[in-house]
Amino acid sequence: MSLNVEDVMVDEVITIEADATVHEAVTIMNKHEIGCLIVILKEKPVGIITERDMLTRVLAKSLDPEKIKVSDIMSAPIIIGKPEM
Repeated sequence: MSLNVEDVMVDEVITIEADATVHEAVTIMNKHEIGCLIVILKEKPVGIITERDMLTRVLAKSLDPEKIKVSDIMSAPIIIGKPEM
């Protein structure tokens, strides 16, 4: 049995602007009870930020989440696929 992207994808993608703070990202992730956000710049996806990114790149280094920008710790580039892949 093979799976397509559409078999595991979500219908609603939650995004955050690249210049938002990590604190703002945490607030959105908690509100939606999700573990990652797609980072956008000028309405285009440019990366992804995950709970792990926050743990390893902010919390473990004792950085201030209200001062660190999402674009500073996101994983990029993002790979985009079509539902039928």
